[in-house]
Amino acid sequence: MYLRHGKLAWEWDAEPGRARSAFGHRTSSQPRRARTVLPLADLLFPIVNLDGVEIHAVTETQAIEHILSQSEKGFGGTVVTPNLDHLRRCVQDVHFAALVAEADLVVADGMPIVWACKLRRTPLPQRVAGSDLISSLSAASATRNRSVFLLGGSPGTAEAAAKVLVERNPGLRVAGTLCPPVGFERRDGEMARIRAMLSSTQPDIVFVALGSPKQEDFISLVRATLPTAWFLGVGVSFSFLTGDVKRAPKWMQDFGLEWLHRLTQEPRRLFKRYILDGLPFAGMLLGRSLFIGMLAPFRSQNSLVSTTSTEPATMPAQTANDVSNPGNPRVPAAARRGVVPEVSAPEIMPEPAEQIVRPHGLENRRLHRLRALILLGGMVRQTALSQAVSRTVLDLPLDSSGSILNHWLNHAIELARICNLSSLPVRILVDRSSPEPVTADAKYYGTFRVERDQSEYRGTGGVLTDLADDYEDDDLIVVANAAQILLDPLAGIVGALEKTGGDVALVGHEDGTPSGVMLVTVKTLRIIQRTGFVDMKEQALPLIASKFDVRVVDRRRPTGLPVRSLGDYIAALRLHHRRLNGKQARIDPLAEDWKSSFSIIEAGASVDASAQVHDSVILRGAQVHAGVAVVRSLVCPEAVVPKDSRVVEQLFECPPDSKSKV
Repeated sequence: MYLRHGKLAWEWDAEPGRARSAFGHRTSSQPRRARTVLPLADLLFPIVNLDGVEIHAVTETQAIEHILSQSEKGFGGTVVTPNLDHLRRCVQDVHFAALVAEADLVVADGMPIVWACKLRRTPLPQRVAGSDLISSLSAASATRNRSVFLLGGSPGTAEAAAKVLVERNPGLRVAGTLCPPVGFERRDGEMARIRAMLSSTQPDIVFVALGSPKQEDFISLVRATLPTAWFLGVGVSFSFLTGDVKRAPKWMQDFGLEWLHRLTQEPRRLFKRYILDGLPFAGMLLGRSLFIGMLAPFRSQNSLVSTTSTEPATMPAQTANDVSNPGNPRVPAAARRGVVPEVSAPEIMPEPAEQIVRPHGLENRRLHRLRALILLGGMVRQTALSQAVSRTVLDLPLDSSGSILNHWLNHAIELARICNLSSLPVRILVDRSSPEPVTADAKYYGTFRVERDQSEYRGTGGVLTDLADDYEDDDLIVVANAAQILLDPLAGIVGALEKTGGDVALVGHEDGTPSGVMLVTVKTLRIIQRTGFVDMKEQALPLIASKFDVRVVDRRRPTGLPVRSLGDYIAALRLHHRRLNGKQARIDPLAEDWKSSFSIIEAGASVDASAQVHDSVILRGAQVHAGVAVVRSLVCPEAVVPKDSRVVEQLFECPPDSKSKV
């Protein structure tokens, strides 16, 4: 069937059986398995940046609900509860800062953290102490059939603490307890024993009481053993539960004097931390925060509002000095040029827990007018990578679910489900000479179509203008660069964009440019000229911003990674597979990370059993002989890697005269 609308046309066989020869092949020989989607904390909750440490602005109730709801869906994560000492260590230790930055949920444990954020006029709703979470989270777990594991503490403390929790919360399932010996982290046998015990007991929540930073390092090492479990570092909390260490009275906790109570109990061990290191650092932090807060009113009249929340909370993602400085690289280039209309920063007022809208509540907002996911074909056209593999980037393999195309289509179905839509059509826009993606699984037939722009030279702004004729002014569309691998769920990204309330909302890159996902109200596209070349980012977006409200969601980590070259593709695959397996992304430049994260061998490829495939992709039709080592490379169709070869960071092609098209 061949259809055409304006300058756009598409070919689409609606009968799955007839299209199977074109669409039906799998891109992986591995069996299908459940895909792990990242927890949504970064998108569900506002983030406050305190001296480079990004803290989720949540209440204890919200934190517990997030952990348990994600656990019930099979998604695991890590929780870090930074106090003043954590913050000081983050400034001094890049490795520890990386561990905190990669946590799925970061909540403020110390009152000085809460005070500093309040002084900066980016207040946190409350302190969320790890010593409180172990009790409240266990109580909630007992009512929702979640199991806990207690690891660490002094000999016998974990067992005693578990007994206390069960007495307080009848029905709580304790999967196990363990107090490893001193120096266990340096013994491979002990670490293997711990991993085996965690694997056999399969707890939903693991409380780790080893003290900081030891517990954060330990969690990073064992996290992959239980990708569906939540790990929480709780310090001395086991001893608090058993009464071996007395916790400060409630009034001392409320006034931020818990450290003084601890100091009187263990003066020799804690004097340096609290007096020599802590007090000077606290004074500088609070003084600096007061100064920043005093300047905040003068910086609120900026040209851009940033937010990172899908919830109806109004806290900006960055402090005022981040978004108001025109030279700040985190501000999109369009905003620095002054094309985004002025809007006042919203009042910072965290929402009560009962008013927070969960992902399944998105259908109550504007997203009921969501009409389509538009994958921009400008990013699907031929590149050196796609030419070498004789397929579009969308047809490159990703994981056991298939190709990057299947990755997008699966995200679209999940977005429609969460928004309570019967369906969400996916329109893939390509130029007149680009090959069509052909790797969609049969289950996606009828949910997407490939459309061609018949103009020879036209930017995506003009293409979107034609497309707008199919919709009403108040309809919404999601526009995304197709050649990227999403690292966050599309539903979470779209929820964050919708929460801004802008006519156009986009995710901002750290380099100041818009990223590859936008939520667009159709009426904004009608002012784009229909003739000539119109680039969306450089021309259309500034024009739209001069007449409509354009908002930016600022993200500390990319929501997706582009796939333009072999290096892009391998890097995106590594991060994607690390997260699928519950591993943290390595953002510490000094950390060693030599273990393989993935190996993809397509059905139809011939790979000898003795060959080593390390962070590499072998496409169907390729041959890899005995003794070969393939590292961070892609072996193209029909290519033959001879015996005992070493292929490192190569796009390994067959000779040009023998290259065949897929």
